[in-house]
Amino acid sequence: MKSYQRWIWQLPEWPALAFDAQRIQAPLAAARTSQGFLLGKAEAIGLEGLQPHIRDSLTQEALTTSAIEGEKLDPESVRSSVARRLGLDTSGAPVREGRRNIEGLIDVLQDATLNTDAPLTLERLCSWHGALFPTGFSGMQRIDVGALRSVPMEIVSGAVGHSKVHYAAPPAEGLAEQMDAFLNWFNQTQPKVGPQPMDGLVRAAVSHLWFETLHPFDDGNGRLGRAILQLALGQDMGQPGRIVTLSRQIESCKDQYYRELERAQRSKSMDVTPWVEWLLVQIDLANEFANRTIDSAIQRIRFQAQMSSVSLNERQHKTMKKLLDAGPKGFEGGMTTRKHERIAQTSTPTAARDLIDLERLGLLTRYGDGRSTRYYPAIKGWAEDDA
Repeated sequence: MKSYQRWIWQLPEWPALAFDAQRIQAPLAAARTSQGFLLGKAEAIGLEGLQPHIRDSLTQEALTTSAIEGEKLDPESVRSSVARRLGLDTSGAPVREGRRNIEGLIDVLQDATLNTDAPLTLERLCSWHGALFPTGFSGMQRIDVGALRSVPMEIVSGAVGHSKVHYAAPPAEGLAEQMDAFLNWFNQTQPKVGPQPMDGLVRAAVSHLWFETLHPFDDGNGRLGRAILQLALGQDMGQPGRIVTLSRQIESCKDQYYRELERAQRSKSMDVTPWVEWLLVQIDLANEFANRTIDSAIQRIRFQAQMSSVSLNERQHKTMKKLLDAGPKGFEGGMTTRKHERIAQTSTPTAARDLIDLERLGLLTRYGDGRSTRYYPAIKGWAEDDA
């Protein structure tokens, strides 16, 4: 029976992925514009000001890259582990021992976001893979850890007898040579330092598609592919790239992500312009989210300067820290007399006076009346009631 081409890697031109530079110009310009705003704001608050947001971004990246794969991690365990690794204050946070797979995933993301100058090698990728599967098992199944797969790989959905093959990866034979070609290309095209540098955002889109098409490991290819995305963004943006959480954006449109990936992998030509366009839009949206995060950081810095100019008691400091740590709209239900009473371990009348005093000082804004009274930091957009 005559064979036919189903996947892009079966084309004789593979892996010479190509795109229309004119067609991607608009989404690339939009992504560069939002990136420019982000870089300017990041420079304004400095690396020290970025640290809490690097922690939050690494936490969010770990949670969402796992959620894409259907695994739900404990947010507090992830947050605590990330803060500990970055040397940030963990006082007041619950002490939780992270599971080995959580620690391993954070190892991978930390290496991808911090060590942007190190080349991407097969050894490095295999060490990432080993960190993701420290027990040698994926669920109940033993897998080859820290090594390229030696078996065929298909992505299938549906019940037995009614299954659908979404993708079949290249055979294991010749995979080492294919990975060499990918890694050589990735290192040679690094912006500013590679011998054949290319636009960093376009390179990020192409690298993710290329790696996911090879699907070189028994499991974990999605998480590793998104770690490569973060590495590529960091190599393009520098330190501020660490607060752009692309996995969060992908998780918000997960079904579309899989459709676009499958469409590119089924392409009848090497032209992957639609994929590059789509991912550039996602990078732009991720930049916008990071911009809003830094806006909050700048608001917080100004607010803390205002706080330091007035005299607060220990009870008030404790509650204000709780509100600020929760972030914009993060303290569900607002601060109430009863909540402050519990946090500060004080009496109801004292708690009520503390909050009224904080409102008088311009640090809290009051919403509601009577038993519905609640307070939020007097920062625009931080209250749940704010549009």
